[in-house]
Order: sequence, then structure tokens, then C-alpha cells
Amino acid sequence: MDRGADGPSLCGSQLGWAFGCSTRGASHNRNGKPCQDAVAIWSGTFLAEPVMVMAVADGHGDRRHDLSHRGAALAVEAGVEEVVQSLSAATTGDPGTPAAPLTVRITDRWTRKTLSDAAATGDCTGGDAAEDPHPVLTRYGTTLLLAVATRERILLAQLGDGDILLVRPDGRVESPLEKDPALLGSVTHSLSSRNVQECWHTAEIPVNTGGVLLLATDGLSDSFAGPGDEEFLTFARSLVDRIHEFGIERVAASLPGWMDSFSRQGSGDDITVALAWLEPEEAAGQVAEQAGEPGTGGREGEEG
Repeated sequence: MDRGADGPSLCGSQLGWAFGCSTRGASHNRNGKPCQDAVAIWSGTFLAEPVMVMAVADGHGDRRHDLSHRGAALAVEAGVEEVVQSLSAATTGDPGTPAAPLTVRITDRWTRKTLSDAAATGDCTGGDAAEDPHPVLTRYGTTLLLAVATRERILLAQLGDGDILLVRPDGRVESPLEKDPALLGSVTHSLSSRNVQECWHTAEIPVNTGGVLLLATDGLSDSFAGPGDEEFLTFARSLVDRIHEFGIERVAASLPGWMDSFSRQGSGDDITVALAWLEPEEAAGQVAEQAGEPGTGGREGEEG
């Protein structure tokens, strides 16, 4: 599983290419704070079906959530691990998993990981975790974005703020998950929320013509000025043109520099991106046939 900690590294599969990276926000550099985002990417095959999984998390970062950088890292681990375990257990030939049960399992896995981390490091303070784990979980509060792509479809899940976009080859931008009206300003949902299962949003969309799938923490979209999201969407559309003109490797190598510039000139926040170039459904199927044998290959209720 690639966490993108040391800069972007390309992850290839029969579905296309993916990479992810994080940049420490300009304001965090000035204040001596760590990057509170995390990213993880995994690809492989199950029952001859290629699968790609991407996860992005944004720790809330204030004093109530002082361990959120660890919470974000545990969140992307929990998301990818739960998907992979679900696929390993599948016996029907369908690599997908129902969205609602998956979000429940991801939340439970993150909770177990977080309580284990707190106990191991001596940070299990703020109440009796066995009786009420919420005070401990709050310290690790984070958002989570998740995408699971197969040849035919993309399963998406989002908890809290951030952006998930699919830019089609013709420049059309799809936002499969509508903005949550409860998220105003810096308010966001959290994996540590007591009502966390009411806060998840999910969607399933067809791959069809493929395109660029983008998962990003809110530090990216917040760096673009202007009314609405038009400048941010223009940037998203430009990724398709840049990949066509310069190739996926050069775009991957350039992305950290772009994000650093966006943070310095815009939001000042950490920025994390997971980006996948997905082949059209028919092309992905042709690659698989030619290959023969499959390979393996915010602050809760307050600041975000």
C-alpha cells in the first residue's frame, strides 16, 4: 500500500494509473505544526477482476484534536484495509461490497486502530475509554474520502469535507457526491463523531469513458479564489490536458510543487491529493484479455 509520504509514486494496474501525495501547509510550516493529512493507494486483482483503492484523510488539527495527524494516517489505513479484506472474502466473482456495511466496517476498524494506538502510546486520556471511547477518539478526529474502482464502476464514500471529482476525457466534470448542507465554513463531520454513521455519504458511478478521478482535502479547493468553484473546476479540467500533453509521470512529479504553491498563495492549509487516470471501460477489458493471467499487483462540529 503506497501512502505517498515521500512524494508521489505511480501505481499502475489494468485500470490505469494512480498516484497521491501530501504537502505541509504554509501556515503549518510557519507555526511548526505537522502535516495533518494522509493518503493511501492500493491496486490488485480479485477473482480476475482488477481493483484500485484510493483514500485521503484530513485531520482536524486544533487543540481538541491534537492527535489528528495520527488519526488521519489510521483512517486511510482502515479504509484500504477494510476494502481489501472484503474483496479477499468475496466468493461470488463480484469485487464490490455494499456501501453502507462498508462504511460501518471502516468506522469500526478506525476506532479499534485508534484506541489501540492511544493505549500503546499512553495517550489514552480524557476519560475511561472502555466505558466511553469518545473523548479519546476526539483527539484523533479526521475526515475520510474513499474510492474503489473496478473495470465497470466506481464506489465512492465521503465523511466530512473535501472533494471527489471525475473529469471525463471531453472535459465534463462530475461531482457524484453532493455538497453536504450541514458543512458550512470550517465545520465538518468526523470519524470521531458520536453519530458518525449518519454523516457518511456514498455513491456509485459507471466508469464508461474513464477520465481523471480526483480525491482532495479541502486545502486544495480553498486555495482558489473567485465565486463558486469555477477556478477549482478549471484546474481539475486542466489535469486531463496536462496528462495528454506531458504524460502521467511528469504530472505526478509536478503535483507536489503545484500544491505547495497553492497553499502558499491560497489556503495556507495542508493539501493532499489522490489522482487516478482511469482507462475507458472497454479499454480496461481489452488490456485484461491481452494480459491473460491476472496479476496482483475539520474539526468535528467546528474547524476543518
